[in-house]
Parts: sequence; structure tokens; C-alpha cells
Amino acid sequence: DGDIYTFPGLCNYVFASHCNAPYEDFNIQIRREVVANVPTISRITMKLEGVVAELTNGAVMVDGNSQSGITIEKSSIYVKVGSKIGVSLLWNEKDSLLLELNEKYANQTCGLCGDFNGFPLYNEFISNNVKMTALQFGNMQKMDGPTEHCDDSTSIPTYNCPDNLKTLTSSAFADCNDLVDVKDYIKACQDDLCRSAESKNSSCICDTFAEYSRQCAHAGGQPLDWRTSKLCPKKCPYNMQYQECNSPCADTCTNPERSQFCEEHCIDGCFCPPGTVFDDINNSGCIPQQQCSCIYNGKTYATGTSFSEPCQTCTCNGGQWNCQDKSCPGTCSVVGGSHISTYDKRHYDHHGDCNYVLSKDCKDEKFTILVELRKCGLTDTETCLKSVTLNMNKGQTVRTQNKHIKNTGRKKKPSSFFMIMETSFGVQVEVQFTPMMQVSVRLEASFKDQTCGLCGNFNNIQTDDFKVISGIIEGTASAFANTWKTQASCPNVQQSFENPCALSIDNEKYAQHWCGLLTDSTGPFAACHYAVNPAVYHTNCMFDTCNCENSEDCLCAALSSYVRACAEKGIQLQGWRTDVCSKYTTSCPKSLSYSYTISSCQPTCRSLSEPDVTCNIKFVPVDGCTCVNGTYMDESGKCVPANECPCYYRGSPIPFGEVVHENGRLWNKSCATSFLPLVCESPMVYFDCKNITAGTTGAECQKSCQTLDMQCYSSQCTSGCVCPDGLVLDGNGGCIPEEECPCIHNEAMYQPGEKINVDCNTCVCKNRKWECTKDQCLGTCAVYGDGHYNTFDDKRFSFNGNCEYTLVQDHCGKSGSANGTFRVVTENIPCGNTGTTCSKSIKVFLEVRRAQLQLLKRVSVVKRGENDEVPYTVRYMGMYFVIETKSGVILMWDKKTSIFIKLSPGFKGQVCGLCGNYDGNSVNDFTTRSQSVVENVLEFGNSWKVSATCPDASSVKDPCSANPYRKSWSEKQCSIINSNVFAACHSQVEPAKYYQACVTDACACDSGGDCDCFCTAVAAYAQACSEVGVCVAWRSPSICPLFCDYYNQQGECEWHYKPCGASCMKTCKNPSGKCLNDLPGLEGCYPNCPPDKPYFHEDQMKCVSLCDCYDDEDGKIYKRDELTTATPVTTVCVKNVCEWSEWYDSTQPENKEESGDYETFQNLKDKGYSVCTNPSEVQCRAKEYPDTEITNLNQTIECSQSRGLICNNQDQESKKCYNYEIRISCCRYIPCSEIQTTMPTTTGEFTTTAAEPTTFTVQTPVKPTTQKQESENDSSDRNKVAATTSQVTTTAYQTTSTVAETSTAATQAPTSATTISEIKIGTTAGMTAVPTTTATAREGTTIIATTTRTSPPETKGTTNIIPTTTVPTPATSTASTSRITEGGTTRASATSAPTSAMTTSEGKVGTTVVTTAVPSTPATAREGTTIITTSSSTSLPRTITPPTTTVTTPATTTIRVSNTTDNCVVERCAWTQWFNV
Repeated sequence: DGDIYTFPGLCNYVFASHCNAPYEDFNIQIRREVVANVPTISRITMKLEGVVAELTNGAVMVDGNSQSGITIEKSSIYVKVGSKIGVSLLWNEKDSLLLELNEKYANQTCGLCGDFNGFPLYNEFISNNVKMTALQFGNMQKMDGPTEHCDDSTSIPTYNCPDNLKTLTSSAFADCNDLVDVKDYIKACQDDLCRSAESKNSSCICDTFAEYSRQCAHAGGQPLDWRTSKLCPKKCPYNMQYQECNSPCADTCTNPERSQFCEEHCIDGCFCPPGTVFDDINNSGCIPQQQCSCIYNGKTYATGTSFSEPCQTCTCNGGQWNCQDKSCPGTCSVVGGSHISTYDKRHYDHHGDCNYVLSKDCKDEKFTILVELRKCGLTDTETCLKSVTLNMNKGQTVRTQNKHIKNTGRKKKPSSFFMIMETSFGVQVEVQFTPMMQVSVRLEASFKDQTCGLCGNFNNIQTDDFKVISGIIEGTASAFANTWKTQASCPNVQQSFENPCALSIDNEKYAQHWCGLLTDSTGPFAACHYAVNPAVYHTNCMFDTCNCENSEDCLCAALSSYVRACAEKGIQLQGWRTDVCSKYTTSCPKSLSYSYTISSCQPTCRSLSEPDVTCNIKFVPVDGCTCVNGTYMDESGKCVPANECPCYYRGSPIPFGEVVHENGRLWNKSCATSFLPLVCESPMVYFDCKNITAGTTGAECQKSCQTLDMQCYSSQCTSGCVCPDGLVLDGNGGCIPEEECPCIHNEAMYQPGEKINVDCNTCVCKNRKWECTKDQCLGTCAVYGDGHYNTFDDKRFSFNGNCEYTLVQDHCGKSGSANGTFRVVTENIPCGNTGTTCSKSIKVFLEVRRAQLQLLKRVSVVKRGENDEVPYTVRYMGMYFVIETKSGVILMWDKKTSIFIKLSPGFKGQVCGLCGNYDGNSVNDFTTRSQSVVENVLEFGNSWKVSATCPDASSVKDPCSANPYRKSWSEKQCSIINSNVFAACHSQVEPAKYYQACVTDACACDSGGDCDCFCTAVAAYAQACSEVGVCVAWRSPSICPLFCDYYNQQGECEWHYKPCGASCMKTCKNPSGKCLNDLPGLEGCYPNCPPDKPYFHEDQMKCVSLCDCYDDEDGKIYKRDELTTATPVTTVCVKNVCEWSEWYDSTQPENKEESGDYETFQNLKDKGYSVCTNPSEVQCRAKEYPDTEITNLNQTIECSQSRGLICNNQDQESKKCYNYEIRISCCRYIPCSEIQTTMPTTTGEFTTTAAEPTTFTVQTPVKPTTQKQESENDSSDRNKVAATTSQVTTTAYQTTSTVAETSTAATQAPTSATTISEIKIGTTAGMTAVPTTTATAREGTTIIATTTRTSPPETKGTTNIIPTTTVPTPATSTASTSRITEGGTTRASATSAPTSAMTTSEGKVGTTVVTTAVPSTPATAREGTTIITTSSSTSLPRTITPPTTTVTTPATTTIRVSNTTDNCVVERCAWTQWFNV
């Protein structure tokens, strides 16, 4: 609280602890000692949320888990311990300790630091009206150890010293003397001088100066350098300089912009000279940024040096990489029989059972590559690659099938494991045979953007790899792959959700052990991790190894596919078969030997007879068995000496000693088996291949709607059922004409003319193709749960660090984007022993350095923009909190761990951070802060740390291995994602990655919050479904329920859970109901606002009929605490007045069955009664029983706001209705001016059941002064503002009200106990704004604030503004207000009379010159409240004489406002007599 005291105790004391709370967040204790006459703090013990840290000189001991959200860092002078709960401690390892607490701990601290209640003396040195000395207070905080007895301090030494010190008031501290009172420090300093004369130690003086300097910086001042070479000098390491006040966030080589986003106040210490940054790469001190080195793959490169890779060359330029891409061939592969990787590096699985187009030149049709995938095991997911066919445009075909090659072409076998086919136009197909068949296709860069098939379109954009011939992008892998079947007879393959590793414990353990070698950072594959990320290969390896009947073959095939990917990047992994898959190195055929890298042509017998064209093929090195020691491979695959080789004639082998006849021989091929003809279902007919001419195709080329665009690749005619000529299969066993075929999207069929929405575009089905609009859509980056990221370009990864990280920003050091406009920084708040994240704090910087928002459970605007403009809007949508900026950034946050950021297309390629660069190509999303593209997720994530001192995240652990007991629970819970609940979405959004993330998170949250983690993960999938238009109501009372009834008032039912929300609601902040961006609905609790209360008030969380004031032109809302002083605004002021009619009885029931009582609005109008169009309320009663509730009359009637009263005789048990009467409440808006001036005459008397508004009077002295007087008017000149509130409840009796005419601001006070909060008024001449202060107002309340634009007064005077209204009560009494002005000081005495509970609090008036702003403090307004702001322009009169207000009230209260420093307010309360009206 700012009090300074001296306490010399030398024991262990509680420095500060969290008390008066159910749980102690922190407890910090210190032990002081005097060593060699120098007082020091020898030990600090702190307990922060259960973690104990002990600080001694040179050591920090932490007992507890390191993942607890505590950071410990050391700068040149301080050890800093920070905790995410809002505690920050700075210790200089000697005498000085500084603790900073979040304001949430106000009134909740104990210890030497006091109680943080805002009053320096109270409850510390004055407690229960007893005054304590500093010595007594200090000794009370002593905390002895279990066996320790430390004596209390008994005296504070006193010194009498000469005053000869000028440092603390010198120019170095000029900025500080206004902020921090210097008197106590001068006194301490004098004591230090005397003490140092006695103890021969002068360091105390320096310590006092340093403390004053620190307190000044903490208060926001800028102390200058006061140290000199003689007075308290300091030395610094390297070439750093000591400064008294500089940013604690130092710019470094790895983050040269760190200080721009620093939120901490300056501290003293050693800093780099201006124009330099600290070299944290080589630790060589301060250097100009241009001299910074770069890091790539753990190696350091000096500026100017470069490295080269197959596809790029990068040069280091002042800490940033400058990379040039080379045109590179694309690679696509099918491994493990089901895992496909496209040219653009998109990985997906397809368990096919057909022939598919793997890749095809869709532009010039130069080549087509077909693959045959077939089931080859007991389960549907066990599929194998059976054959690969390369068709060239000249009609040549090469078919490879399990080591048998049909037809000839340019092909070669470099080793026994591999075979390579190459064309002259840049297509290379590499087929692997051992241990199982896998294929890889390499295409020259000239084929970019012109391929199609399972391998995608080779355009460097991953997101459109699932684009199909019909022109639309499919949502799932199976929907995409099924469109590339070449035969209509094959089944459409459905997605599979089974995890093969769950079927066998032994298989799973085997797979975990051996596949784990891929990701092991010290294993045989580690040398390649920086170039090829092993994560996908590891997942495939686990799946295949568990799934295959022969686990080892599948394991070795999976490992070899990683080795092959590394070889393509130029990295040869030698010796990886030493411990795993070694049988292949020892099982080569007799005469062959195994080699890891075979990069040249295999020596064959053929190459002896004729030149071997295949030796010119350049290929990626492979492993396998090959001939060595001068032997050659013959046709049977044996290595033989040259003299045993056959001869070759026209490419055919002629065995040793055989003669060739020129006419050759004809081979007769006869068929061994014949098939019985099938019986075909109508309308299909049987086609027989016997007796047909060569070249005719049979049933294998029958077309279906799905394969219409596929060429038929027939090796031989097949007999079978076909559609009659001109018809094609419709997919359901029928035949239809080609033109009747539907469009297909995500395996659903659409008829011609049907429309669907894809993202922000609309597609129409025409002629089996989709015609889509080409609007640019918003990009989305999702971060959820325990560090799961999905970038703008749809790359998924998990990264979990405990620092602050830049999520996305648009100043990435590239040309043209040097000045950024926004940055989003996020920090994980951990909550699990495995370091799992439970919530995030988010900071949004807009228009850098100008506006900043901080989100942590709530939003706080840390800094406003220049001109106070707010460049964003905030709204609540269900569970989500949405911020939209004018520049096109949308941030959606569920107040826990899920953040969705949407960017407008204008930001494409302009952003960087953990969300990637939004250029459509996800391959380069791992771009580090220094602009290099890396594969390792840790290197990428750590580069985007905000603070260099925060430790790097190390390995990514698998929480299910760490907590195996949670695994089955997690898998069971998360299976909802794969279940029928989400069935509608499975064909739109692949669930596999979301399921995996869910299992990981549910395993990880092991110390509370486990359901939150699980629910967030499922909600992330539901949100992805909602984005593609599939709404899934997945929550239930047992699974992640949302308690929406919490918001319903008693007996109301406005709030309901909506799984996909309402896209844009009419709210008080957005009354038009039109939003900047039409966002997909976000789930959560939403109100169904009734027509009479159409607006949703977000702050009160309820529907209202009228909001605060807002300007019609731009929809801007004037909250009650905001005044528009810049431009005069004209708004209409209205008040909602409701009145009941008398009881109407227009019809009586007759004694007939078809009769009844019908008091409908129409009948009432017909009889001449006045009925308003929209009654606000209706009441009905039986005339004979006026006091009985109609619900207790046992009659069936309708009494509604829309029609009136209807009662039918036939509906009643007695067959006769009572005679009912009805009354109606009608509301209308009356202009306030009418109320103020004409209310006494026009309204006259009316009866009311609601309490009438009552009044209070606020007197605000506004004292313009001249500059000369400014210094004189110090604290003694602060005027007290007294405000009293009267309140009365009136029930159904008549009142008359009179209103004083000359009121500048009128406030009708609330009708319940009211608190008027503190008004702080700063007055200046030039512009005066006088608002009013109100508290919670009920219906029918008006709050009027007027802004007066004034010309500065010529002479000093006093302005009185007295808002008045009256209290209607049955009794009368009078109170008068008088004001005397005497040369600048103001005395006021006000007498008014509250008739019920009343609270008054103080107002402070400070004076300066130039402008006057008197802000108002409102509280929540209920329905029907109108708040009006008016601005007018007047010149300020010298004095305004207040009118006398007549207040009708039976008792009096006196309030004395005094000008002396005690600021005493005396309150007297008096009871009225008992009323019975």
C-alpha cells in the first residue's frame, strides 16, 4: 500500500502470503542476516500453488514438478521467479527483494508487505483502533522453524546526522520526485550515512538510492543514470552498459523485436548499447544485428555463408535465412499397401480393393500409372499392392506384378529388392519387391499442375489434393480415392476406424518397440530427422506391423520406406539393419551380396551382348542384393562368370550353343480353365468373350456413373454381366442413360441443378460436373487441447511448450510487410503432471504498440489505440468469445484451450508464426522465425518463443505411455468421434487425427481437468463439422453437458443449448443483427429472445426491449460511462411509460353449450374500448371471484397477450363459464423533454403497481483555475462530493410528481437499495463534461447525461450542477440546499431525506487547466432503460445559482462536507413511523 517502515529483524519472516482465501496460492518467507556489517537476505523460501522453491545465493532448489508454470531466470543483476498465477519476484541476491502481485490478490495478503487494501496505515499499523509500532508489526510476522527460537528485535537504532545529501533530489531523479515521495528515502539515506561511519560500510547508501530508483520505475517513472565512477559504480560483462532504466525484454539475435512487445516496466541492469542486439547464439556479447549468425539443423552459420540441399539453397543474412527454391521433381508413393503420399506431401490411407489411377498426365495424356490394390488378409484393412502398370501415350504398357514383368520397356533392376522403369519424358517408377511390394513415382518439374489421380495435382498446394474430375474437393480420403477406380464392378471402400494394435497386446508391444526406433533421437534413423519428419512413417509402421499376418515383413517395409525418403533428400542411412530386419542382409541368393547403397547399374549378362540403355538412368540409391567380384546376373537372377552368360538376339536370350532361325517360333497359348456363364439380373445382360474379334473389351470395361471419365485399361477380354448398349451402371445395380448420372460429392449423389455450399462458395451440379463460384474464403488456424495445431494450410502437428509463443503475426521481415498490423501471442497454463495445458492466456496486439487486448478467463484491454479508437469489435457467441478487427482478423476463443483464428484472403503469404504462412502450401509451414524451413516440430516451435530466456520445449512425450492406466478410459471416451453420433460428418471431415488428439489429451490430463480435456477435443471435431455445414448435437447429460439453465431467471425459459448456434444475433452491441463476417455457428448457450425483447444484452446475459443509446448512423453504442466530447451528437431521449387499463367486461356467457365468455381484443374494440396494438401484459379474473387466481378456478380458459380471453362452455366440467373480465397494460415511449417540462400537467395522476422512481441530488463543484494557481491547489483543495439516495416503494396509490425546471442533469434514482460509487473528477478549463452517476436502474428509468462545451471562463468561479427530481410519498417535509462561494474554496451543506437504505461514497476532485471531463460510473441497467447522451455548446457562466429542491419525505439526514484533511462524513439514520397504505 506504499507505506515505508524500518524493521531490522534477523529471523525468518513471512514476507507475503495469500490469506483470507480458501486456498493459499503463495507463501513467501525470507531470512535476513548481517554479514560483515552488511545486511543481506540470506534465504527466500516460496511456495507457489504447492511447488516449493528455495533461493539462496547462487542456487535455486525446486521441490515439485518442473511443469508447474513457474519460470526462473537470471539477468545481469536479478534472479527472477515468475508464476502464471500472477506473482513475480525479483531478488538481487543481496539485500533487495521486490515482489509484484496481480491486483486480484487485493485485500488477501498477510506478512511484512501488508494487506494490499489500498490504505497505507490501516490494518497494518492501526488494527482494531490500536496503534502498533513498526517493530511490533514486524515481529508479528516471525515464523520460527520447528526447533528454532529466534529472539524478537527490541529496538530500532536512531542516529543524529547532518543533512548533506542532494543525490535523491538531483536531476537524475527529477521524473521520480513527483511519483514517489522522497522524504522517507532521504531519512533512510541519512541513517545509512551515519551507520556507514560507524560500521565502515558504505554500500547501504547505494542500496537506498537503488531502491528509490526501482520504486520510481515500478511507479512508471524513468530514473536517469545516477551512478558515477565514484558514486556506487557498477561493472558489466562483455561490452554491455549499465543503465538505471531499460526494458527487461532484451532484443537478441534469435528474436530481434522482443522489446517491442514488452509489457514489463523498466529495470536496472546491464544492457546492450543502442543499435546492437545480444548474441544469444554464440554468447559473444552485443553485436549489430547484421552480424548475427543463423542456425540450421543445430549447426551455426556465420552471416554470408550458405548451405545447399536438393531443392533449395539458403544464405544467412544477419540472423535471417534467405532461401531460393530450385525446381525439384515430385515424388508420390504407395507403401504398406494402403498409405499414399502425394506429390505435394499430403499423406492419407486408402484400403482399396480395385484398380486405381495412381497418376496420370491429365493435360497431354503422356502417361498413366495404374495400381492394383487388393485385400490380402483376414481383415478389410489388410490390403496389398498387387501390380503396377505404366501406360505411355504411344500405346506401350509395362506391367509389374510380384517380380514378373509383362511386356518390355526401358526398365532395370539395380538390386534384387528394386526395379526401376523410366520414360524419355521424365517419369520414373520405382517398384520395391522385398519385403513387400511398394511403389514410388518421380516426376520432372515440367509436369507441375497437370497431373491427376491418387497422387494429386502436383501444384505445391496440399489443400486441393483431393480435387476430383468433377471439379470439387472431396472431404475424406476414401471419397476421393473411390473416384479413381477404373472398374465399375469394384466396391466403394468405406472408412475404417479400427485400431489394429488394440486387437493384440503382443503385436502392440512388438510394434511399439521396433517402430519406436524411427522416432528415437539416438536411434539408427536419427541422422535424418532434420530432413524428413518421422512422425507419419511411425504411425504407418505401427498400423502395418499390428495389422499384418507377417509382422516382420510389414515392419521392415515401413522402415525401408523411411530410409528411401531419406535417400531422396541425399541422406544415406548406413547400418540401420544391424539390429532390426537383419535377415534380409543374410538371406541373399547364394551368389549375391547385400549392400546398403546401390546407386549404379547392376552388372548383367545382357550388358555384355548389347549396350545397356538402362545404365543411363539416374536414380535414388537403393539397398538390396547385387552381383559382386566380376560376376554378371543372368536371366534367372544368378550371378555367373562372363563365359556362362547367354547371348542376346533382338533382346531375347539365346542359351549357350543354340542356333537362331530368322522366322522365329509361334507360341501356342491355350486356356486351362473355362467358366460357367453367370445368370444376370435384369436389366443387365451376359457378355461372352468367346468367338469375338481380337481387341474387343468385355465386362471389365463396363462403365458406371462413377467411372464414366475413366479410360478402360484392359489386359484381356473378361466375360460377365453388362448394361445394354448406351446405358451405364447407376451404382445401385440398375442401368441408366449416361446423361441421367448425378453429381457425386463426399459419396452423396446430387441431381442436375442441385446446389451445395463448399466453404464460402456455392457449387451447382451441371452435366455430372460441379460448377463452383471462385470466391476467396477465410483461412482458419485451429489450436486446441494440449497443443494440437491445424495451420491455415491444413498442416497438423502437436507442440507443447510452457512459454509464450507467437501464434500468428503479419510482420515477418519480408519485403513490403515490415510494418505489421497485428500479432497474436498465446501462453499455455499447465494443469497436469505430464505438463498438459488446461487453459491459455491470449494477447492480441493490434496496430503494433498501439492497442493490446489480453484474454485470460476474461478480456482486458491493456492499451487503447491512439485517438482512443477501438479497431475491433467483441461479441459472445455461445461458449465462444469472438473478436473481429477491421483489418480482417477474427479470433474465436472458448475461454479454455481452443482458439480459432480466421484471416481474410488478403493476408495470404503475409503471415508467420505457429499457424504457418497461409500460402496454400503446407510443406513450408514449419518456417522458423529466422525464415528457414525445418522438419523438426520442436525446432520450429521453439523458434517462435517470445522470450529468449524461457527454456526450449524438449522431446514430445506420449502421455498414454506415461499413464498407461488411463489409456483404455481415453480410447473408450474418445470413440464417440468414430461412433454413429458423428456418422453424418465422417464423410465430410476425416476423424482419425481428431480421435488421436483426443486420446492423447484424455491420457495427459491426470491431475484434474480430465473431462475438460476430453470435451475440448471432441468439441474441436464438432466445430470442424459445423464449418462444413454438418451440425452434430453430441453433448448429453452424461457426456460433456452444458448447463444453459443457469442463465434463466426463475420461472423463465429463454436460454437453450444450440449445437451450432445462431450465426449473427441482434445484440445491444450489434443492434442491426448484421455482422462483419458471417461466421459458422458456434456451439453454446443462446437465448431465444421474444419479439417484445428482441435485443440480447451481452453484459447482463439477458434479452431486453431497449438497449443503451447508440448512434443510428454507424450503430455505435454510447455506454453509460462513455461521453462523446469530440463532436456534438443529437440523440432522442425517450422514456417507457406503462399503464394498466380499467377492468373490461364486454360479453357475458349464456346458458348454451356453444356459448361462452369472449373478452377478445376484437370484441373489446367493437364495443368501443381502447386497446393498444401490442399489449405488454394481460390480466384476467372472474368477476364473482376477483381475488382468486384464475388457475385455481378449475376452468379451461385462454388468457393471452395475442388474443385476449376465450372461455368455451363446452370445455368446462360444469358446462358453464364464469363471467370474466380483462385488463390490459399498454406501454408507450414519451420524449424526456415532455417528461421534464410537462409531466406535472400532462401525466397528472395515474395508478401504478410498480415502484415509482425516486431521486438524489449530486453537487459537483467544478473549479477552473489558472496555471499560476495550479501548484497551490494541492490536496487540501480537494472537494468532497456528497450524494444521497432516497428510495420508497409505492403500491397502488395515486401520486403526483413535480419536477424543478432548471436542472442540468436529471437522474431518476433506482427503486431498490442503491450504491453510488466513487466519482473521480478532474477539472480543467476549456471543455466541461458533466455526466451523472447511477446504480442499477429498474424498468422505466431514465438516465440523462449532458455534455456542455464551454469557453474558458475569464475569472475563477464555481459551477454547481444540481440534478433534481422528486420523491413521491404520502407525507411531506422539506429540505433545502444552499451553497456559499468564498474566493476559491467551496463549502456545501445539503439536506435531503432518504426513506430507506442508503450508501454514500466519496468523490475526488483534482484540478488542472485546459479540459474538463467528468466521467460517470453507471451500473447495470435493467429492461426498458434508456440512457441518453446529449451535447450542447454554451459559454460557461460564472456561477449557477442552484434552485431549492422540495423533497417530500417524513425524516431528515444531514451530511456535512468539510474541507479539512479528515474528509469526515457523518451519517445519521432515522426510522419513519409504520405505514399501512
